[in-house]
Amino acid sequence: MLSFPPAAPLTSLQKFTAWSAFVMYLIPGLAGGVFPQILNFLFFNMEGSGRDIDYMRICCMALAQIGFWYIVNGRSCPRVEGNGAILGTVPERVFFISGTLIWLYLQSLIPFSFAIAFTVLDSTLAIVTFIIWYQNTPGASLLQCLKEIVAVMLPVPFTPMRSLSSSCSQLTGYGKLAVSLIFTFRMDIAQDVLGEAPCGEFSKGLISVYFMANTAIGWLEVVGSGNGNDASPIAAVFYRLVWNVPMFTVMYYFGRIEQGFAAAVVVMDAIAGVIVTMCLGIDDLSAKKTN
Repeated sequence: MLSFPPAAPLTSLQKFTAWSAFVMYLIPGLAGGVFPQILNFLFFNMEGSGRDIDYMRICCMALAQIGFWYIVNGRSCPRVEGNGAILGTVPERVFFISGTLIWLYLQSLIPFSFAIAFTVLDSTLAIVTFIIWYQNTPGASLLQCLKEIVAVMLPVPFTPMRSLSSSCSQLTGYGKLAVSLIFTFRMDIAQDVLGEAPCGEFSKGLISVYFMANTAIGWLEVVGSGNGNDASPIAAVFYRLVWNVPMFTVMYYFGRIEQGFAAAVVVMDAIAGVIVTMCLGIDDLSAKKTN
């Protein structure tokens, strides 16, 4: 799943993607998930109330999952020519993440320090990613970058470059992206579906940030699975069944998250995880028959 050791020597672009994700997303996200008060005090200066700290925890864990997906996509060996899975993070970070954070700040849903920290972080890393790709790719251009992204984002199932599990994982990624995108900007719909009632100073903003991060995770699953690598379907199962389902189950058990919120996340991730697992099993049986 994490390609240790990698199937082929990593390029400078892959190394930068994996290491920057490890240092700037995975480690801070895990630290914030375990100690949200410390991360809050050091970086965001949020004087939260109600469930704000609990929502901060799930936002940090979503950040760690984004880092996890960057590492998987950065270290994997793509079957589709190009670097579409990595280049796909550039518009996601520069336009979607930064734009959403600015919008949330203008709506007074998150503080300026929170918005500016991730806007600067994501935009800077995205620009550096593009520069590294541009300098190391013959004939590099904005058009070529777009072509490589489109090549991995289109759902073209059952081709020699994509297994059943890769196609299935990509489709579940699109589903996660669509639902999370709606919940990011339509808190009224999120409240009706999840049954939560934000009561803290920044609760609504943090829930929107959580779904913004899940939109990014869905996108990373789309482009990662779209390049046909063997790691992405396994990663799609891992972060859902081994990470999200236990985390939300435990948080609900100890009264740290609303029942509707926990149930919605657990049920959707469990169903998607089981479906991708079944596809992985079918791929394995097909490979054994072929051999």
